[in-house]
Amino acid sequence: MTTRKKRPTKRRKKRADFSEYVFKIEDLTPETIPLSRLGQYLKEVAVIFGHSESVHLIAVEHGSADQRLLVNRKDEIKVRERIQAVRAHEGPDDAMRSNNALNEMLREDNTRGAIIDPTRRKILPFPGRELNKLLEYGPITQIDTLEGVPIEVGGKQEWVPVHLEDNQRVVRICHAKRSMAKDIARHLFTNSVRVHGTARWVRHRSGEWEMKDFRAKGFEVLPEANLRESLNRIRAIPAKWKELDDPLAEIAKIRHGSDGR
Repeated sequence: MTTRKKRPTKRRKKRADFSEYVFKIEDLTPETIPLSRLGQYLKEVAVIFGHSESVHLIAVEHGSADQRLLVNRKDEIKVRERIQAVRAHEGPDDAMRSNNALNEMLREDNTRGAIIDPTRRKILPFPGRELNKLLEYGPITQIDTLEGVPIEVGGKQEWVPVHLEDNQRVVRICHAKRSMAKDIARHLFTNSVRVHGTARWVRHRSGEWEMKDFRAKGFEVLPEANLRESLNRIRAIPAKWKELDDPLAEIAKIRHGSDGR
């Protein structure tokens, strides 16, 4: 007697085109997490994964709030690279914001989480409630500098916001008195400038530093050669600088020399 092998169904063929990931939330269940809160988690997870056309929610695990996600294999490498960049604190701005938002929500809900890959490895942990053990520092005020091309200048207050775009297309905002803002505006979309002033920084529980305010005291136009030199020095900074106890002091040394002058 011979037996026929079952032909793979269309559903099985389709599922073979995907890899399954899980966003795991400890302690919470569908009965204890409100639908609106679950939606907030899903929104931020989607941003971290990116490539929205290739990522799909297939289920919320019974007895837990774990979310099972399918990632199309054709974009899986890109998705993993994005997640790995977030873990290294080098991800895109939107993904890093969502990473911080997820940690904050988990902290508020007194739990932890993780993104788990198809081999059951935690490829992106979210410490959540563990952040309560860490301290926030700041605000800390110090003399600092910003560099970039002015792309927007204007405002109605005495201190005018000035938007500077750096080589990585990251926009920083400083505030300058109207007379100085007018002088900076002459270089709109053309020259890079270095603005000197006073910055206020805070360090969040996640370990991330955030500049809350920058008050400009003066500026200079950067010649092309100086700009290239500055960018090369920035690129030469190893990625492990984020692990330093006082990264701001180390950046000041790089900018101004080892003696800090």
